Amino acid sequence: MHITEPLPTDKGARLVFGLDWRAYPVKGAKAERRRYADDFGATHYVEFKVGQESIGGFAAPDPTETRGAKLFSGAARIALHERIKSRPAALVLLQDEQRIHLVYVVRGAVRSDEVLSPETAHERRVEIEQECLRLNLALTTLGAGASIGDVDEAFPASALLADRKAGRISKLPVTIPTIVPVALIGIALIVVGNKAIHAFDPPPPPPRHEPTYQEKYAAALKQTFSTPHPLASELGPLLLDQFGRNESVMDGWVFEYAECGATGSCADTYRRAGGTFAGFDHAAPESMRPLKFDADGLHLRTRGHAVPAVHLVTASDSKSWLSEQALIDTLQTPPQRLSVKPYELASHGYVVNLQPSKLLLLAPARPNATRAPLIRQGEWQIDGYRWQASLLARLPPNMSIDTFKVELKTRGEVGVHFTAKGKYYVLE
Repeated sequence: MHITEPLPTDKGARLVFGLDWRAYPVKGAKAERRRYADDFGATHYVEFKVGQESIGGFAAPDPTETRGAKLFSGAARIALHERIKSRPAALVLLQDEQRIHLVYVVRGAVRSDEVLSPETAHERRVEIEQECLRLNLALTTLGAGASIGDVDEAFPASALLADRKAGRISKLPVTIPTIVPVALIGIALIVVGNKAIHAFDPPPPPPRHEPTYQEKYAAALKQTFSTPHPLASELGPLLLDQFGRNESVMDGWVFEYAECGATGSCADTYRRAGGTFAGFDHAAPESMRPLKFDADGLHLRTRGHAVPAVHLVTASDSKSWLSEQALIDTLQTPPQRLSVKPYELASHGYVVNLQPSKLLLLAPARPNATRAPLIRQGEWQIDGYRWQASLLARLPPNMSIDTFKVELKTRGEVGVHFTAKGKYYVLE
């Protein structure tokens, strides 16, 4: 967290950057605000509304630094600014000597409020740009400063001085001790009389039920499979086949790599090979947009293929899954059997790396007890070339893909190279 020097328009006011932000419904905001304040150990908060949600920022400033000062949230003033609040996504970078104040706003809500070094701010900027590409959000980058790089629009720090009342940070109210209303209720009940108490008092609530291990495990299992887990044997070859039909050169730009998730669209990266930004923008079809031209002048990013829908790995198929050792034996081809690392299997540029599996929920020690087999989860990574797609197609049905990267290698071992990462599931 960083507190600025007194503002030129109000010597008693200071801006604060680096708050923790959360969104919660307007209805019941008081209880949610108290819950998040307790989670963050906060003593101060700022709050504003966006539609049906309250956007709250929480902080615990040092009293010695803020004594006698009026505090305002820099991120809140940015989010409420006329040039920011109407945009689908905005990234604001403001330099203060060797600090970069980074504020990321999506549809009027603060997503990130950070105080970073110039190097770390550049890395976060790239991460946010990639996130917006995956989510198909039109991102506008604004800011001012010598170390922030190119921006779409200038946005000086003086823009935060226009609305002097916006983003006021307040102290959290002290909660009233429950003994006061309880004592008043007790006096009233005594006046009514013991008979009325016995006649109309509801029975005491039942004791709180402590979840059993089986209930906790069922919840962990439901959460694990609540998101799609596409079959690696189906999705991997389909993605490779999609990129195999692409032209590698387009209007003076060479395809470099593409990154795909389990759903949505891939994000493609091109490298300059004599072309221009304007030329590519003119030639690119609507299916590749939005385009993002990098500040280095050498790369650009586009929307890629849609990730195809395939069958999923589900817990209901667990009876057909291989055991962990059988999985290793299946993936370990004869040339790989000489490997001295049993969990890292390599042959002809095709590398399989399996991390040991872990239980979804650690089981309690129960000697001499019998119970149903539990599901274990492990991570895997496979690197290879497009001509080895048939090996992906033979992967067992207990392996799912999380991310898939396709890269066009033009040096050393040339060809279409892929890196697939995901999870595998076995019964203990």
